[in-house]
Amino acid sequence: MPRAKTATKEAAILEAASRVFALRPFHEVLIDDIASNAGIGKGTIYRYFETKDDLYFATSLYALDHLAKAIEKARSPQDTALAQLERVAREILGFFWDRRHLLTMLSSYERSDREAEILKRRDSILKVVQEAILAGIERRELRGINPRLGAEVFLGMTRSANLFRHPEDTLEELVAHILSVFSEGVARR
Repeated sequence: MPRAKTATKEAAILEAASRVFALRPFHEVLIDDIASNAGIGKGTIYRYFETKDDLYFATSLYALDHLAKAIEKARSPQDTALAQLERVAREILGFFWDRRHLLTMLSSYERSDREAEILKRRDSILKVVQEAILAGIERRELRGINPRLGAEVFLGMTRSANLFRHPEDTLEELVAHILSVFSEGVARR
């Protein structure tokens, strides 16, 4: 009789998968590597996830859920809009700093049959950024822009900064640059 699935075991698998998928592209990762990292047998992983792609997708959702929780925890609505956005940028960049393959992994599900689940998770992050921008507009800290589009631009900047950063870039420098470009633009005044 097969053992019952548990949330604890599933979380352990997803944690291990997050670590392994973060280090290498999808095609280079073996289920054996994830099983070894989790301290379980390969068969146990297949009891929870039918295919490597199913595990990859579940790991994507798991990563977004953890990032959304970290951003929500770091949120401080009484702060200025730019202080809130700075914290969001730091959380996102920090989360993906050593997990760049997870960031590209999320992109692989855009425009796929699984896109709706990814977007649902991403929307919770977008909402925090949008609320910070809206509060900044209401308090006249930011000019009147479309908060949703502003949030998309801001998240796009953090994603690009992480994907295309150079080895000598630091997290703090990137956060400062993102905030500067987002709040001041690039045009000479």
